[in-house]
Amino acid sequence: MRPLRLILVCASLAGCVGAPAPDAALCRDVIHRLCHEPRCAVVDAAFPDGNSCEESLITRSGCAAEDFTFTTPSRARVLECRLPLVRAGTGVDQRPGCDDVAECLERCDDLTRFLNGGAP
Repeated sequence: MRPLRLILVCASLAGCVGAPAPDAALCRDVIHRLCHEPRCAVVDAAFPDGNSCEESLITRSGCAAEDFTFTTPSRARVLECRLPLVRAGTGVDQRPGCDDVAECLERCDDLTRFLNGGAP
């Protein structure tokens, strides 16, 4: 495992206290970070939804439902894909850099397919 990746994993685990967020909340958080305005061009290319990026992805993914659970991709995979999105900070309104968003989408084509409503 690359040293930077190991540091990010350790930092993300050390910052978590209490019960893990439900899958629905995790899914919506990833979508929120991807669709945060101003959106990166790579997001508009991957998810051509115009101004309704967040709403469309939440609907297509099914994570609007509070009882939503990940199957494919798995929760662990989504957490791994989320790492670049929280590199700049974990605050809910912390916008990830476009390089980080591009890294997420390039490394996680299964997540992109899932968010587009397709089979992973």
